[in-house]
Amino acid sequence: MFARIFHLFNGKEIESKGIEVYKTCRHYKIITMYKLKAGSYLSGEPVFILPLDITAENLSKVIFECLNHSCLVSKSEEDKIWNNRKQLLKKIKETSFNALYKNSVSCDIICVENQKITIEPKIYLGLRKGLVTDTERVVELDFSKSNYMDVAQVVIDLLT
Repeated sequence: MFARIFHLFNGKEIESKGIEVYKTCRHYKIITMYKLKAGSYLSGEPVFILPLDITAENLSKVIFECLNHSCLVSKSEEDKIWNNRKQLLKKIKETSFNALYKNSVSCDIICVENQKITIEPKIYLGLRKGLVTDTERVVELDFSKSNYMDVAQVVIDLLT
């Protein structure tokens, strides 16, 4: 189900992918993240805007669709993603990323080697510091096809 991507970590290739989930007063906004060779992520497409009353099953489908699209990008792909940031903001109906961070609660979902999923709630610390991980609320799950809906339920619970 998942696309394969790799990055170097201590000389060993580790498969990882990620997405961002934002909950505003009206919607969930799910954004695919693309891994850079340096180890950080960039936000890109596909993106989804979903109603708050979405079921865990339907939310899970979108989460894993975005994770499937997440991949390691080359330098030229990285440049293309950076150049499309304004278009991405239009697609998620936001004026700026700062406005999104300020007016939502959020988490990142990182899947490593299709074995472990880490859900990292974020705290907004203002314009200069942006979003940081709320380490006290991080949830790690072993990934299996039988518990894929658990991921969506954890996200719903953490963002409530």
